[in-house]
Amino acid sequence: MPLDINIWILAGTGFTAGLLGAMLGVGGGFIIVPVLTMLGLPIQFAIGSSLISIVTNAATSTSVYIRNNMTNLKLGLLLSTTLIPGAAAGAFLASRLPAQVLTVLFSLLLLFVAGYMFPRKQRRLTVEELEAQKSVNEKSHASHAWLDGSYFDPAINEEVSYQVHRPVVGLVTSFFGGMVSSMFGVGGGIVNVPVMNRLMKVPIKATVATSGFLLLTTTMTGSLIYIYNGFLAPYVAGPLCLSVFIGARLGSVIAHRVHTLTLVIIFAIFLVLMAILMALKGLHVFGD
Repeated sequence: MPLDINIWILAGTGFTAGLLGAMLGVGGGFIIVPVLTMLGLPIQFAIGSSLISIVTNAATSTSVYIRNNMTNLKLGLLLSTTLIPGAAAGAFLASRLPAQVLTVLFSLLLLFVAGYMFPRKQRRLTVEELEAQKSVNEKSHASHAWLDGSYFDPAINEEVSYQVHRPVVGLVTSFFGGMVSSMFGVGGGIVNVPVMNRLMKVPIKATVATSGFLLLTTTMTGSLIYIYNGFLAPYVAGPLCLSVFIGARLGSVIAHRVHTLTLVIIFAIFLVLMAILMALKGLHVFGD
């Protein structure tokens, strides 16, 4: 392993990852892992260091979001019941499955999710259709109404209340999100954010805040397994954690004040960029 990685490169990488990761609820490994592999660090060590830094990111942003009452802790705890086993499974599988094929397939999945996240014009429903839809939603929603939440949005100066839909879908996809997080060191938010926002109908700001809480539980699980297997470079993880903390602190404050549509567009663009990076890695353009 190289021992002469420039500390300023590490600091800049960590700050950028922390800033964007906190704003989007996705960690920051989508920046850290490719950069570390291009600097010559073996992929297992890059993923292990990334997961450790994302723990810092998630803990920092989550503390801010909880203080602002944006995190849906009930939903987060529910999804963690499948997210944590998924993270453990992903960490064990990471060293046994063909990384090249998985990363290319994963990049295609990201492109699909990005297209799903981009805002689109919706057809206006008639009054009859709206009433029928409302009736169906109320009946199906009654059993899990305890997951509903609310938060104050300073960008529009209003209290936002919302209902949580399709919790079973969230539980299934959270397991996959946990696996993705540990296998690639990128954080499970790339799966959790689109699912919570689009399928479960959680507003993007509450989604980002809750995703940060989920990242904390996921990356703690995955990083412990990587540490146990010896895949940790302390001289890399140290500067990363410090700079990620600073970036995440700033990112969580910014995210609280920007408009919802801006966050959605940023997240979709981020997914496209990450898909390209993952495909390049899978095709050996950089990294092993």
